[in-house]
Amino acid sequence: MSGDPLFGTIVVPMDFSKPAMSALEAAAGLCESGAARQIALVHGNYVPVELLEFAQGQGGDLTSRISERAADALSKLLADLQDRGISSEYFALQGAPCDVILETVQERGADLIVMGTHGHSGLAHLALGSVAERVVRLSPVPVLTVKAGDAG
Repeated sequence: MSGDPLFGTIVVPMDFSKPAMSALEAAAGLCESGAARQIALVHGNYVPVELLEFAQGQGGDLTSRISERAADALSKLLADLQDRGISSEYFALQGAPCDVILETVQERGADLIVMGTHGHSGLAHLALGSVAERVVRLSPVPVLTVKAGDAG
């Protein structure tokens, strides 16, 4: 592919699930084909206040432990992308995932979101909600949703 890439920055929300990993592969493929310049991985840490209160009685700062683990996992993914010659960065931020994703899109001037979806429907969808659905509705840029195994 010649000329400027179609997309500058692709935001890839990362919860480390199989669908999220498939979305990362799809975004990496866009970069490797020359259709995109870089990937911004983003992970939103949201811990309900009730769980934080419970965890305080158990010793240690739960939010810090979650943030550290996410940052470690994200830096491994980042190293893999960079080994493949893909320009990338990551953000592990506190907040509801949908809000964190959309804020990152705005702050990074992203052109596309590529995100995994579990594809729940019916009662599972009602019980679990859908970050992907909310992002699709509110995003100022196109959103490509990927189920586990769809990246190939």
